[in-house]
Amino acid sequence: MARGDHLALRKLSLKVQLQVQQALKALELSKEFVEWVQAHPSPQWVFRGQSQHWPTKPSVGRSPRYTLERELLLLTHFKRHAPPHVGSARLRNDWDWLFIAQHHGLPTRLVDWTVNPLVAAFFATDETARGARGAGEVTAVRVRDVGFYDATDAAVPPLAIEETRFVYPSALASRIVSQRGLFSVHHSPDKNWVLRNKKATFRIPADLKPRFRRFLLTLGVDASALMPGLDGLATTLRWKYERGVTFE
Repeated sequence: MARGDHLALRKLSLKVQLQVQQALKALELSKEFVEWVQAHPSPQWVFRGQSQHWPTKPSVGRSPRYTLERELLLLTHFKRHAPPHVGSARLRNDWDWLFIAQHHGLPTRLVDWTVNPLVAAFFATDETARGARGAGEVTAVRVRDVGFYDATDAAVPPLAIEETRFVYPSALASRIVSQRGLFSVHHSPDKNWVLRNKKATFRIPADLKPRFRRFLLTLGVDASALMPGLDGLATTLRWKYERGVTFE
C-alpha cells in the first residue's frame, strides 16, 4: 500500500474515532439531561432555552432609549393598526394584545418560557441563532417562587404591574399552543431579571448541539412540530437534508 493510502486511512480512522467519541458524549449528555429534567419536573418548573448565555431581559427593554412612555406608545400604535390583520374580536384586554404583539415580533415586556423541557432544549441547540457558537442553555425556574398573573383580569393591566411574574397566554396562536408556551412579564423591562437561588441551568456544549438536536428529533421535537405550517416543515426538512439525516 502506498504511503498516501496509509495517510488517507489514518485520517479516516481519526475522523471515525472523533465521530464515535462525539456520539458517546452526546449519549451521556442526553442521559444527564433526562436526569436533570426528572429533578425539575414540569409544571412545577418551567423552562427557557437559549443558544448561548444571555441575560434575561425583555426585548422592549433592550433599547437604550427605553421609557415606559415609549413602550406604551409602541403598543398603542400596534393596537391602532393591527385590527385588519387579526381577529380583534378575540382580543379581550391589553394582555391579549401583548400576547399577539409578542407572537408577531413586536418588542414587548414578555419573555418566552415553556412547560416542556424538550421544547426549551430545541431552542438551546439552535445553530442558526445569534451567538449560536457558544454553549446552549436550558434554564429552569420553579414557578411557586415567582407566582402568576391572571390574563383574564383586566383590572391588572400588564404595563402597570409592580412585580415580575409568569402568565399563561390565551390560545391566540397555534405556535403558542404547540410550544406549550407561557411568559414572564417584567415590571422593569430595561433591567436584567436576576433569580438568585431560584433557578437551575443545564448546559449543552456547542460541539454537541447537532447530535443533541438529533436526540430531540427521535423524540418528535422538531421545527415542524413546534412551528405549525410550511415554515416549520421547510426548516425541519432543510435541517435533515444538510446533515444527511435519512428521510422516511
